[in-house]
Amino acid sequence: MSTSRRLFLSRCASAAAACTVTRPFRSALAAANGRPTFGLIGAGWQPATKRQGRGIAIGTQAAMLADVTVICELDTVAAAFANEKICGGKAKIVDDYNEVIQNPSIDAVLIATPDHWHAKIAIEAMRNGKDVYCEKPVAVTIQEGQWLRAVAKETGRVFQVGTQQRTEYDKRFLTAIALVRDGRVGKLNRIHIGLGPGWEGGPFQSTTPPPTLNWERWLGPAPMTDYIPERTHRTFRWWFEYAGGQLCDWGAHHVDIAQWAIGQENGGPLSVRGTAKMNQPLVAGMPTRDDTYNTPIDFNVACKFPGDIEMVIDASRNGITFEGDLGRFFVNRGTLEGVPVKALDDRPLPTDAITKLYRGKNPTSHMQNFVDCLESRELPISDISTHHRVLTTCHLANITLRLGRPLQWDAESERVIDDDQANSLLSREYRSGYEIEDV
Repeated sequence: MSTSRRLFLSRCASAAAACTVTRPFRSALAAANGRPTFGLIGAGWQPATKRQGRGIAIGTQAAMLADVTVICELDTVAAAFANEKICGGKAKIVDDYNEVIQNPSIDAVLIATPDHWHAKIAIEAMRNGKDVYCEKPVAVTIQEGQWLRAVAKETGRVFQVGTQQRTEYDKRFLTAIALVRDGRVGKLNRIHIGLGPGWEGGPFQSTTPPPTLNWERWLGPAPMTDYIPERTHRTFRWWFEYAGGQLCDWGAHHVDIAQWAIGQENGGPLSVRGTAKMNQPLVAGMPTRDDTYNTPIDFNVACKFPGDIEMVIDASRNGITFEGDLGRFFVNRGTLEGVPVKALDDRPLPTDAITKLYRGKNPTSHMQNFVDCLESRELPISDISTHHRVLTTCHLANITLRLGRPLQWDAESERVIDDDQANSLLSREYRSGYEIEDV
């Protein structure tokens, strides 16, 4: 079938699916008990340490509000562990995500796979009429973020990104945004974002994949390579083939808050430059070894934003410092401190300073907001469009480090100015059989 015909048919199917939503939840089970039904794709835990992965975390949150009836996982040990932890052993276990996204009893999918699978699964889920909650970062390239934004608009599906700092942690990040927007630091001129260092490691020894893991399927869109345990589970994030290192992992959280504070949640930087210590030498931005982590270990990136605001992202203490001509303050998941914060005792923020950031909403949790939006069909708090813009900054930071030179960015056209090599890193090639089609 030609690409144009596949595109026509898929969009017809998407339109038909959207038109048939006549009640909040379409499944028979949801109609009976008033709770949506979810499918979890990617349980993600580390068998050697019994460390719970993000799939178990969001699945547990979802199970308080919905019925998680199907779990898709390529590691049979992880699947059994997640099923018991989340569903008391009652969920159906599958190893093909198509059995989730094509299941008519599923209202929405929770995607917690390694990052290199996010875009493909989310796009196909939306085109199968499913709403999506996807862990961050949702894309390993800027092009994938563009595709996700376009398909969410095309299909009208609810898409919530798992950037919980927008809703949780005692609202301290929202207070930080409100402080900046209310002028409590005066003219903002600098934001310092510390992410902590990336991991250093390698060379690693390749070995035979464990019989419990479908290694070929785990690789999916990524290049075929020998199995190395450090490529999987928690440490997948230190390989450009599957993720973006610390800049995309923690950056997806903190750059999000920073861009929201300065009104650039739908914008982007003007320029990006930086230096880094890498795990291995890169040539034309590409790794030269396949047995060593390849994302940055130590890094310092400076992004220039409209309004003459400089955002510095480095590997120092995790958190965000906002600096203006009237003061500065620091925020992370455990702390909100500084003179402008202390001044709130005598001069509190306006009563609507935080609620208006939510367009009048005040959710009790990130997952609750997602479930509420399944019914209301409103834009969720962490929507794909703003997340794509934030993640663009993170990807550009990695690209400037990979190439070792400054970049000028056009946020309107979403292209690097006069740099074909840098623009080539806005996308990636997909392994045969795992392409993202019709986008």
